[in-house]
Amino acid sequence: MEKAEKNILWFNEVGMADVPLVGGKNGSLGEMYTNLTSKGVNVPYGFAATSTFYWKFIKANKLDKDLSEIFKNLNPKNLQSVRAVGKAAREKIGTGIFAEELKKDLFEAYAELSKKYNVENTDVAVRTSGVAEDNPDASFAGQFETFLNITGKESLLRAVKNCFISFFTDRAIVYREQVKIDHLSVALSVGVQKMVRSDLGTSGVMFSCETESGFGDVVLINASYGLGENVVKGRVDPDQFYVFETTLKKGFSPILEKTLGTKLVKLIYTANPKNPTKDIATTKKERENFCISDKDILALAKWSVIVEDHYKKSMDMEWAEDGKTGELFIVQARPETVQSKKNLSVLEEYIINAAAKKIVLAEGMSVGSKIGQGTAKVIMSVKDIEKFKEGEVLVTDMTDPDWVPAMKIAKAIVTNRGGRTCFDGDTKILTDVGFITIKKIVEECENKEIKVLSVDEDNFNLEWKKVLNGFQKESEVVKTAVSQTGRMLDNEFISTKDHKFFTFNNRKGVFKELDDILKDREFLTSVSKIPSPDNKKFNRELAYLMGGIITDGSVYVSETHGEVQFIQKPTAGKKQFIKKMAVCMKNCFGYDFRKFEKKTSNGKIRGKNVVGSANAYRCYSKDIASKFKELEKEITQNILCGSDEAVYNFLAGVIDGDGTYNKNNKKINIFCSEEFLLEAIVVSCLKLKIAFQITKNRNIHNVQLLDKFSEIFKYTQRVKGEILERQKFGINLFSSKQLLSDIIERVNFMGRIKPYVENNLLIDGNKIKNNLIPMIAGQLENHELTKIVESDLKMYRVNFVENLAKQKVYDIEVEDNHNYLVFTSKLTPLIAHNCHAAIVGRELGVPTIVGTAMGTKKIKTGRKITVSCAGGEAGAVYDGIIPFEIKKTDILNIKETKTKITMNVGEPSNAFNLSFIPNDGVGLAREEFIIANDIKIHPNALINYPAIAGSRSGRDKILKNKIDALTLGYQDKTQFYIDKLAGGIGKIGAAFYPKQVIVRFSDFKTNEYRSLVGGDLYEMKEENPMIGFRGASRYYNPKFKDAFVLELKAIKKVREEFGLDNVVVMVPFCRTVEEGKKVLEIMKENGLSQKSGLKVYVMCEIPANVILAEKFLEIFDGFSIGSNDLTQLTLGLDRDNSEIAGVGNEKDEAVKELIEEAIKVCQNNNKYIGICGQAPSDFPDFAQFLVELGIESMSLNPDSVIKTKIAIAETEKNLENKKSENKS
Repeated sequence: MEKAEKNILWFNEVGMADVPLVGGKNGSLGEMYTNLTSKGVNVPYGFAATSTFYWKFIKANKLDKDLSEIFKNLNPKNLQSVRAVGKAAREKIGTGIFAEELKKDLFEAYAELSKKYNVENTDVAVRTSGVAEDNPDASFAGQFETFLNITGKESLLRAVKNCFISFFTDRAIVYREQVKIDHLSVALSVGVQKMVRSDLGTSGVMFSCETESGFGDVVLINASYGLGENVVKGRVDPDQFYVFETTLKKGFSPILEKTLGTKLVKLIYTANPKNPTKDIATTKKERENFCISDKDILALAKWSVIVEDHYKKSMDMEWAEDGKTGELFIVQARPETVQSKKNLSVLEEYIINAAAKKIVLAEGMSVGSKIGQGTAKVIMSVKDIEKFKEGEVLVTDMTDPDWVPAMKIAKAIVTNRGGRTCFDGDTKILTDVGFITIKKIVEECENKEIKVLSVDEDNFNLEWKKVLNGFQKESEVVKTAVSQTGRMLDNEFISTKDHKFFTFNNRKGVFKELDDILKDREFLTSVSKIPSPDNKKFNRELAYLMGGIITDGSVYVSETHGEVQFIQKPTAGKKQFIKKMAVCMKNCFGYDFRKFEKKTSNGKIRGKNVVGSANAYRCYSKDIASKFKELEKEITQNILCGSDEAVYNFLAGVIDGDGTYNKNNKKINIFCSEEFLLEAIVVSCLKLKIAFQITKNRNIHNVQLLDKFSEIFKYTQRVKGEILERQKFGINLFSSKQLLSDIIERVNFMGRIKPYVENNLLIDGNKIKNNLIPMIAGQLENHELTKIVESDLKMYRVNFVENLAKQKVYDIEVEDNHNYLVFTSKLTPLIAHNCHAAIVGRELGVPTIVGTAMGTKKIKTGRKITVSCAGGEAGAVYDGIIPFEIKKTDILNIKETKTKITMNVGEPSNAFNLSFIPNDGVGLAREEFIIANDIKIHPNALINYPAIAGSRSGRDKILKNKIDALTLGYQDKTQFYIDKLAGGIGKIGAAFYPKQVIVRFSDFKTNEYRSLVGGDLYEMKEENPMIGFRGASRYYNPKFKDAFVLELKAIKKVREEFGLDNVVVMVPFCRTVEEGKKVLEIMKENGLSQKSGLKVYVMCEIPANVILAEKFLEIFDGFSIGSNDLTQLTLGLDRDNSEIAGVGNEKDEAVKELIEEAIKVCQNNNKYIGICGQAPSDFPDFAQFLVELGIESMSLNPDSVIKTKIAIAETEKNLENKKSENKS
């Protein structure tokens, strides 16, 4: 039988040439199995159900005709149409039946695979493999389903059909439309591959390039515990490793970076064929250690090189470690499809004409760095976007996804509202599956549908809306707190201060920046009730039982045993609770609790004898205990989707288990220490519209329920009480000032309401409804107030707590309503805004300015305008068409210069990106960036860690905790310092390999060292640290010598373990020749000698370095001129003093004479001479001066390298012309 006619093909029968038959994924697996296993790459065996198999299934069920009819209704530009067509297509595929021929071939292949692994029914991974998938121009990656731990024939058949169904997901349909692939002429294949038992081991992804920059000479490995789906879909924060390919091939061990991830959960097998995998929490030990060894990191990296060499392109791979055998496997490989498409040879810079007259019409925050211009079209409603023409500038109040057709054809976009505003990554958001941090939502939303709560601004109804996008950035943030009294400061949230929140202005719902809300002493808007995202059966007896067990019982599960129990004293008041629990257990699980009398306990409380006795009610069943554990994880989701009856039962079980009722202060108190339980209680209250507040004492939360006692007591068994009708305070409170200030004279009921407004007090919604609204019957304001007080909204005071430093922050884009609910630290919901225009503008590459406030009023339709984002973060809209140029630099065509142009590089994370800029290496790599940003701890604190850890002092205990938190994964704290420093230096060295990279030893001043963790223990306070205890003077001083040795060990590791012999070193601020000799001697003692080929340069930044240049050059291999310090010390300036900053600069004659002398001495002694500083780029005549002197290299900040290189080329050309003229 011809290959094309077969229903099943084994991996050893196929390769990339067979993609039309088996798809990209299976073709690649076959390619590797056939060609790379002999080179040591392990690939699990398996087979492919071919596209022939797929077509036979489609035609036998006449689905081709049905699908053709369904797709006639597809309008790819209409999201509702895509959803409807996709749903219909998936349902139709689901009705198909497999012919006996297909089942026979599939089952026989499965039986043969099982036989190969000596089991009756082996566990397999079932993966969809699209025939257009995983090639460099089109990638369906992540759009189709993968099913893990599939065991048995029927489960396999079901998984294959589900793969077929996933071929018609909405995302896959949209993608095929984008790349113009016909839905009905393209097929798919299904891969069936032996599972690797990574549920007992580790797994992850691997790229043969750096994914952010496209740098091709490193391997990036992400790793976590359990099955790989969590890493692939971004559900965990994995460990991350970088390995340098070039020296790996030479036999070195260049693990450049090891970053510990949180790895909070791992995906493992279950025994349930319908849900064959589940997440469980990782252990503390697993979280705090790297999940794979250095040996495995290097083995995977070597495989990556082999795979990349075979395919001759950058590759994206998935790998897994079998926890039973310890073997590693590559389970998938496909071409990397993002960075491979980038044109890295052309740099664009938009430059607006500086001399042109400019009239600013509007200003806001810029998105991107481009300039756009054209005719303005002001459109306030999305209903009118058909009026927008291609090439116009879109000016509007705010955009949402419905605006995208216009945004795509716009020359530029200007909005009144919006901004690049964000929340702290730990901020919680309630999704349709429970609470998730915003950071996790941003990481997952691209590959997973997530819904969040959003408010319809027209009617104030809450709706579940899909998260469309997410992004992150770094920004300074502010901590604020909310409460009704304004006195509580621990119910906090962290956001950028310009994030907009929903509030009211004379009953009109508006979004206003947090900073302005604080300044105006206004209130934030919250909600008192939330709707269900979906109707889901949650048995009311099970709900009660869960509430009781979670609060007053325990669940234990081991490999062999399981136990569920709760403990109660069988008093009269508790008998009904015990009975209810027993009935619920019997009805839900068919099991009777067994009663065990516990031993009587004796003790003293506050000096009084106390005798305690209770019964334990136990259920011994591993299955039931395991079920309880699963239910605990899903409890919030079950409550969210369950009926009110079920939710009341859960809450009753919780209250009976660990609650009390205080009739005097009219509160039900629930005590809990578990965060998941707190979340479940809060969601219960929000579902049932029960007012609540939360206090905390140490680790115990006290949730206080404030109303609906009569309803709750219908379900409780133990906790009952007399219900007092009158409540002292209202529940849903609103800002009197923001709702009533403009109508106060008309609603000043009995003269009592005006003081509320004047004193900015909250007012009860019932008071507004019963007393104020009747006073304005029939008036517009009556309807406005009625809509507000009858909604599920309420308001809280907000107070500033503190400003915080710059950190990573996150935001999401939500469909339709432009807003979403975020939750404070005590789970108070707040309505926050999102910016759609900024996100889409960035993705489309359209110059966009958001947050202009008055853009639609200042800019008129028909006006010619220029929208400039070329000025950094601040964007401007100018009147008229302002001339500008696009400076395109083809870096491949930049002329080489005799003078080497190198770069100053401090931040290792930027090194791979910077390597694409034309350069001759790195003239200054600063260790200080690595120490401050990646290590953060004073080296002496790490050296003295044993003493700190053993100290009983409170200060040392705090310091120990800080060090422990920063050095997770390291028992030896000094090794942490060495590894982090070596990793940062190594990344810079690898990025520019084999060009020379000059690493300057640490040159922190005492005040900078003091700012590190533990620094105040080891650093003195100096009046002028600029000329104090810094540079070479530290390295041989007993107070710092051991710390300097750590730096030397890091350099030794970089050169000898990583193989980066292009990394050389430089000594800063060396005052005397004797100091230099001492430093070189310490280096020699620690295995770093000039005799071994290591170049050791010295900074020429003190006049003494020039005066004694001959003697310095006897021991050092060259100079790098530090023009900043040399200028200050030559002219006697304090460069931190602005009063004398204008006295002189590098162009001063005295400074130039010293520089000229230094260059001359180096040249005479055949030693290296360079300069690191901005003077050559800031002053073209100074650069010319250096070129004329014949300086060997200039090291510049990256942003000035290209323009300076071009200028130097011109200078060198002119000098050559002058020489020629002089000769003639």
